[in-house]
Amino acid sequence: MRMKKLFALTLAVMMMVLSFAGCGKKDNYISFDALYSKLTTEIDFSASNMQKQGEAALNNYYYIDPTTLENYAIYMSDYATGNADEIAMFQVKEEDQVAAVKALINDRITDLKVRYEDYKPEEMSKIDSAVIVDDGCYIFVVISPDNDKAKTIVNDAIAGKLEQ
Repeated sequence: MRMKKLFALTLAVMMMVLSFAGCGKKDNYISFDALYSKLTTEIDFSASNMQKQGEAALNNYYYIDPTTLENYAIYMSDYATGNADEIAMFQVKEEDQVAAVKALINDRITDLKVRYEDYKPEEMSKIDSAVIVDDGCYIFVVISPDNDKAKTIVNDAIAGKLEQ
């Protein structure tokens, strides 16, 4: 009987420690699917022919180690369109990794500027005003035809005003 109580107490303590470990604001869950849907419904991305990307995009464009992430979703415009439109959403495992991931995101934006500067200069205003917002362990990147609206939508999602 004493062993069962000790086991139960140990288990309870472990569960409490695990609940405090990792990234804060776990109760503020943001659905990447819902946010993507809201962005693409309220902003006209039709000229971009956005496509969901896999781990290759994470490795080849953002250079983010997938083991540092809890979750991610990357949508890029089809190369044939020539548009710079992009939606990338990241949830890092530990809040102390946010700065490193944001630095890699900034490198991605710089790379896009270099690529589009001569290739398609009319896309530069989108890239120059790219939306990069972080909250807790979440980081959102949006390059769109309406970055002001995108920023409002992302901030609404962070504030919990997005239907999930």
